[in-house]
Amino acid sequence: MNIITHLQKRIESILDHDLETPSEEVLLAKKNFEVLTDPRLLRGLAESLPNDNTDKAVILFSRLALYFDAGVFLEADKTQWEPQAQFHRGHVSVLKPAQKKKISLPKSDLMSVLRTDAKPLLQKMDLKNLDAEGRTVCLFIRPGTDFAFLLFSSLPDLWLKDHIRAVTEAIHRGINNE
Repeated sequence: MNIITHLQKRIESILDHDLETPSEEVLLAKKNFEVLTDPRLLRGLAESLPNDNTDKAVILFSRLALYFDAGVFLEADKTQWEPQAQFHRGHVSVLKPAQKKKISLPKSDLMSVLRTDAKPLLQKMDLKNLDAEGRTVCLFIRPGTDFAFLLFSSLPDLWLKDHIRAVTEAIHRGINNE
């Protein structure tokens, strides 16, 4: 079994992977969704994580859904990254095979944050629905050698800098069991 198939099975087993049309309850929750920005709440991001690195990464990603407008969980595949899961307005879902468009991203150090315009990246992955209004910036964070997160935020720059610092510190604590 190759690493991608293994990771996909782990993601599906951990995340709620309702691949059908979202229920009215989910649609209402997405409509009323507001990003959490209170740094005190970020303490919970890194708490009670499993020891297995794959499970830890998936759970961290699902918890980030409360702190960003949207996100994509990426798995390294040689020189490219393959999307495995996404969240949008608080709802996390596993991507279907047809939705997994591999992309190239610049090399970065672990836990560094790269920022870019969201629109071209979402177009490459054919996930434009994650920012239909074009209001977000994209943040690329690589907490591990074989996985990374694309996080999309509509927070103003004034708040985004502190928000990202607090989030990356929480991710670091979670990855390193601190």
